Amino acid sequence: MKTYGAAIRQIRKNKSLSQSDVSNNILARTTISKIENNNITPTITTVESIIIKLDVTMDELRFIKNDYKLSTREEIIAAFFKLVSNTQTEKIMDIIGRCDTYLDNDPKDNLLEDIKIALKASLLLTNNEFEYAQELVKPIWERLEKIDHFSLIEVRLVCNILFYFPLDVIEKFVPRLLIMIDKYNAFDKSLNSLKAALLINTASIFMQHNSAITTSSLNAAIIISKDINRFDLLASAYYLQGVNANDPSLIAKAKNIFLAIEKDAILFQFEKEYFPKDAIH
Repeated sequence: MKTYGAAIRQIRKNKSLSQSDVSNNILARTTISKIENNNITPTITTVESIIIKLDVTMDELRFIKNDYKLSTREEIIAAFFKLVSNTQTEKIMDIIGRCDTYLDNDPKDNLLEDIKIALKASLLLTNNEFEYAQELVKPIWERLEKIDHFSLIEVRLVCNILFYFPLDVIEKFVPRLLIMIDKYNAFDKSLNSLKAALLINTASIFMQHNSAITTSSLNAAIIISKDINRFDLLASAYYLQGVNANDPSLIAKAKNIFLAIEKDAILFQFEKEYFPKDAIH
């Protein structure tokens, strides 16, 4: 792993910039030289001033500093958010093991502890042990519901474990999550996909309990999915809308989209849950 100074020097040279090019009214060229040669440790304010001149973000600087690799912690978090199903048992077990190894050295990392708990709960769910899974994640939602403003990682975490929460907790969390996603939208446009997925999941959870929430969530999800060209999410919303409204034409539309984009596995899961006798193979 490089020092910040070495990473800054590498980026500057890759862009064919001199130290004078990077200096400004705040930083002298000699200061840039001392930072690059590790004679002084820059403050966060100094680093931010430099990366503006280099046209890179802080995340990109850290990535380059780590030899174009994610840190061990970042790799675990990325692997967790890439999971698409609790049936991916081998991947889940692997991430749990990586969490254990990391937590041996840093037992106070709340996020990785939460991720490990969420993954263990997902394994319980595959064995239909919903109550045990819910009890396992209960400390997470009890801690998070005391927080007024979630960080971006906390938003993603809650969206991943929302299914385990009781309905009253979900009803309380979802509006807060939607507000926080909208706040972060300017920072990360990929959150539009997360928002659509959250609305779809909320609709499926409340399908049998609150038709108004289901309908409004799906209508909003359809608009977002169309806007960002996420046809898998669009088809999911149409399918649930068809089930909720008992409208075969919407279900047929969803099927056609799933098949056109070769997402047969997602269609199979919907068929298995809502029309098990008609599930495709």
